[in-house]
Amino acid sequence: MIKKSITYLAFIAIISTQIGFSQKSERIGYVNMEYILSKMEDYKLANQQLEEKIGKWKKEIESKKDEIKILKDSLNVEKPLLTFEIIQDRESEIDFEEKQLNDYQMKRFGVNGDWIAQELMLIKPIQDQVMNVVQTIAKQKKFDKIFDQSADAIMLYSEKKYDISDLVLKSILRTEKLEKLNIEFEDESFNPEYEARKKEIEEKKAKKAAEIISKRELLLKLKEEKRKEYQRKRDSLLNLKRKNNPKKS
Repeated sequence: MIKKSITYLAFIAIISTQIGFSQKSERIGYVNMEYILSKMEDYKLANQQLEEKIGKWKKEIESKKDEIKILKDSLNVEKPLLTFEIIQDRESEIDFEEKQLNDYQMKRFGVNGDWIAQELMLIKPIQDQVMNVVQTIAKQKKFDKIFDQSADAIMLYSEKKYDISDLVLKSILRTEKLEKLNIEFEDESFNPEYEARKKEIEEKKAKKAAEIISKRELLLKLKEEKRKEYQRKRDSLLNLKRKNNPKKS
């Protein structure tokens, strides 16, 4: 019985040691997504576009609220002078406008509203780009887990060496720079000096081609005139011979 207990305890000790070792060997890093995104020009632009659209929708809503308020104030002032039927019609109109406004608010800012769709279209691709880079670096640096410091996860303390935010940001900015250089290389329209030089060369080529064509046409014209002159002289000589020797003709 004692022997079995010792064996069991030894087994538990081995398992505990293995678990402890695996926990100690686990590499955990973290990033600050808010910091990374705030440094990305694409994110700033997308966020600006989203805010502009949201601002426009809010203005439309406020404008509609003001219109409804005017209708209500006008009705309250004129009520004593109106018939029951007219009051009902005006109230129905106000109810209709309020329902339209409520529907519009839900369409723009509801749970599945347009602002969600716009955020997915403008912001999510950039967030996905960051996540792909995080995963790539995590694999390269052999991290087991990566946390987002700016999310809800509570992080009381972590050494700076486990923060890969700047590494992720550098990788993204490097990629963006290379893509921009490739685009500029493929499409030289981004370079005004190149376009001016290109236009100058094309104009010189066109001028040279026009000069060659002009010279060629002039040579052809001179040849044609010489041929005609030769033909006239020949015809003149033949006519002269016929006159001098009418019998032979």
